[in-house]
Amino acid sequence: MKNTNKPTILIVDDTKTNVDVLVQTLKAEYKLGVALNGQDAIRFVNTHPPDLILLDIIMPGMDGFEVCKTLKAAPGTRDIPIIFITAMDNPAHRTKCFKYGGVDYITKPFVACEVKKKILTHLTPG
Repeated sequence: MKNTNKPTILIVDDTKTNVDVLVQTLKAEYKLGVALNGQDAIRFVNTHPPDLILLDIIMPGMDGFEVCKTLKAAPGTRDIPIIFITAMDNPAHRTKCFKYGGVDYITKPFVACEVKKKILTHLTPG
């Protein structure tokens, strides 16, 4: 059976364990893409625009802030909701995430039901 009606979520995290846990949490309800760094995330989004992005902050090379800033600056990707999911839990990071265009912020270790609820909140129908 094809999953053509499922929204697509891009998971961007350089830690395979984090990716694996998110994939297990979300695979039944969503089509998933994975990028292990910022450059791959931008390439993925430009070729297969997802409905939502779960984005880590601390990654080698291009960090999550730069990924978000780059995507929000481009007309074809600016409306994709980005939820930051990170171990960085301080007000300055939260403020920066929203300043760059993130729609939400989840701290690691995350709770699966919180991640699912926040995704549902930010996915737009249609």
